[in-house]
Amino acid sequence: MRKGLFVLLVCVIAVSGGMAMFRIGMTAIVDHPALEATREGIIDELILRGFALGTDFVVEFQSAQGNMSTAVAIANYFRSNPFDLVVAISTPSAQTCANAIQGVPVVFTAVTDPVDAGLVPSLGKNPGNVVGVSDMTPVKTQFQLIRLVVPEARTVGIVANPGETNSLITVAHARAACEELGFKLVEIPGSNTSEMIAALTATVGQIDALYVGTDNTAASCIESLHRIAQTNKVPMISGFFTLARSNGVISYGFEYYNLGLDTGAIVWDLLHGKPVSEIESRLMNANALLLLIDLDTAKEIGLSIPETLLARADYLVVNGVQCRTRESALSAGINSDSCP
Repeated sequence: MRKGLFVLLVCVIAVSGGMAMFRIGMTAIVDHPALEATREGIIDELILRGFALGTDFVVEFQSAQGNMSTAVAIANYFRSNPFDLVVAISTPSAQTCANAIQGVPVVFTAVTDPVDAGLVPSLGKNPGNVVGVSDMTPVKTQFQLIRLVVPEARTVGIVANPGETNSLITVAHARAACEELGFKLVEIPGSNTSEMIAALTATVGQIDALYVGTDNTAASCIESLHRIAQTNKVPMISGFFTLARSNGVISYGFEYYNLGLDTGAIVWDLLHGKPVSEIESRLMNANALLLLIDLDTAKEIGLSIPETLLARADYLVVNGVQCRTRESALSAGINSDSCP
């Protein structure tokens, strides 16, 4: 499946008795679990609403594998072929598709700041053919978590790809949060995974904590970043909830499958004839934020987690097992699989 210029995943290729099927083009800048969960959520939402994959719609997914030239070529391919709608997962993919495609709706998702990225003039309803959902992560709150769990911390590192608009936005928010909270921010850049891993390896001894925001390059090597931090007993706090279930000591962010479900609702409306101009571009609902604490990692690096924070956790990792806290399970109406 990894041949040729693109990584091409055709979810279904089918012909259905001459009946028209919606053809959806879908792309992401790179492959990692958060973006994959978003894609799965979009498809599942259409199925939950009554569509049958292969009968009512077909999805053609292409990954740019972290290459911007490939991302542009994918956008041009979607523009030149008969797709009813294009879904762009991640800021770089959304920018290339929005620039290339005018004739059909472009739905963005997993985009940090669609306004700053030039996708839409504002949140809410807009003219044009672009609409979607932002995964703007609560950077200040995440740095407040660092202050809570590592009260003695003075210097915090942030890994980021300076070529990703979403990462530049996150870094700007991080600078503001650090200024307010009294941290010194150390920026650790990497334009690809190898550079990022090397940069963190060279810098980890200079920081008291590591922050990983919604950076696609960081997401692609998050296990390596986690190992470096853990080996050096540096607490890692992540904004990727989906990825951080087994990486980092604390994760506070969106469940990206739910982001996909929310995006799928927009896709459904568009396929049923609702104009782009009547659909709001919006932020992911803050109620969808989840907190996970990896007690195994905390123990290994000698970090004590405050009881007040444990009481707020949605998930814990204990003895290698991820479990849902009793409080979280009860609030969700779940009576099983909660932590012992």
